[in-house]
Amino acid sequence: MATNNVLVNNLCSWPLSFKRLAGQGDIYIQGNARNFPLLTEEEVTAQIQSGNPMFTGTDGMGNHARIQIVDETKRKELFNLENVEVPAPTMLDEKSVKALLAVKTKTEFTKKLAEMVKTDAEKRMLVELAFKAGGENAENWKVEALRKLADTAAI
Repeated sequence: MATNNVLVNNLCSWPLSFKRLAGQGDIYIQGNARNFPLLTEEEVTAQIQSGNPMFTGTDGMGNHARIQIVDETKRKELFNLENVEVPAPTMLDEKSVKALLAVKTKTEFTKKLAEMVKTDAEKRMLVELAFKAGGENAENWKVEALRKLADTAAI
């Protein structure tokens, strides 16, 4: 039997939970969960339509969201972007931090860092992701910039 479930990733190292809108109870997603399979398409649509920032991010389109819809085609469908040419949403993950650490100049690094990290959740994840992405081998000024920004996160 085919399901209409949507696979999602929790981009935070802590658990996320929210009230189910298309049914009873709460939803709990473990920290760093990958391919979490227990959300129906109906539930994800309801969360997006209600403006849950864990899904919609800072712009209502998924930029800087805490929960990533794994399948890009499904994400575009759920956000009603099937026939629109839009870039993939900005999300802070190990891959994006690795790319950031590869930037050579301070000016470009600072610019990219400001584009990538907007929310307190992203600030809280920044150092952890940097070490997963090889940050211990990065130049000291990069590590300092990451720590300085991470320290501005509200708790």
